[in-house]
Amino acid sequence: MAVSETCLYFIGMGLSGLKTCSLEAIEVLENVDEIFIEKYTNFISEKTPHPFKQLRSNFSYLKREDLEEKDEQFLDRIQGRTIAILIPGDPFIATLHNSFRIAAIKRGYSCHVIHNTSIISAAASISGLSSYSFGRTVTCPFPKNASEVPYNIIQKNKSIDAHTLVLLDINLLENKFLSVKEAIGILLNLEIEKKKAIFTPESRIVGLARLGYNEAHVAYGTPNEVIDKYNWEKIGPPQALIVCADSLYFAEEEALSILTSNYTSDKNGQR
Repeated sequence: MAVSETCLYFIGMGLSGLKTCSLEAIEVLENVDEIFIEKYTNFISEKTPHPFKQLRSNFSYLKREDLEEKDEQFLDRIQGRTIAILIPGDPFIATLHNSFRIAAIKRGYSCHVIHNTSIISAAASISGLSSYSFGRTVTCPFPKNASEVPYNIIQKNKSIDAHTLVLLDINLLENKFLSVKEAIGILLNLEIEKKKAIFTPESRIVGLARLGYNEAHVAYGTPNEVIDKYNWEKIGPPQALIVCADSLYFAEEEALSILTSNYTSDKNGQR
């Protein structure tokens, strides 16, 4: 079978896993030779791996090394076939799969992308902040991998009056996630060390958890107000943080006040 007949579909699952796949994605999944799920870049909620009863293909799970260290072996394995790789969020937005796609294209494989919702867009949508007012996104690591990078990126974004989306670290192997509360503590400690008035007790921030799920949680205010709004550890992943620019447009101020108040009636995770 010729190499040119090999076809890969990179399919975004959105924020809440398989159930938010698009109709276009399901149509593709019904006709491919094999379906793979990448589960190492985010938590996937489904307890059962096969919610689509109409699909004739079984799901196989991919480890990080399958698409990185062992990518050439995986490309050999799928040669001459049509496969789909399901990826959390929107493929290639906040994942490490682009080098694999490039390697596949160099081999002459046909690659297609089916997009879905990403935390990059959802964070602005749910908070009411202007997507045009965001600067560079950064990840806050666990304390054992302590880094000044998040603080420095927030500083750079504030210098151009931009908001910062801070993604919070996860460890799927150990089933651990960094909570909004822990991330706030890390950034406040960095402020004590740096003393540049970048992330202070008076800063305005937005805590986000479980976006894309029915039980989404959003809290706006100062660090202490956001911490006190929910039991963030109880809510579970995925979680993220927005550090607002020092100045907000009137429409953003109004949106933050009204939109985030909609989540006060949700008792799941409430203190």
